[in-house]
Amino acid sequence: MKGAEAYVNDQWDSCGLATLPQSPDSQKIVLKFIIPADAQFTGLINHISDVALRHLKSAYPDREVTAEPVAGSVVGDGSGDTIELAYTVDPAA
Repeated sequence: MKGAEAYVNDQWDSCGLATLPQSPDSQKIVLKFIIPADAQFTGLINHISDVALRHLKSAYPDREVTAEPVAGSVVGDGSGDTIELAYTVDPAA
């Protein structure tokens, strides 16, 4: 089974981590990952969220970055394989 780090690394460009906005304003970041529906479980999705949060905190140093709660895994294109994870980036000081 593929782990959270692998999902984030493999989908770096397509999920949105490669093209993060650099505005000093508050932002909502939504990352989209493709995870086969039969491989989705709460622990994996939460771990992917944590890994992505770590990368977002590196991308926005000196800013508060928080993950929104994972509220249902299968969203997006209707295929059952897409999950969306949302984060809030506070404005720059």
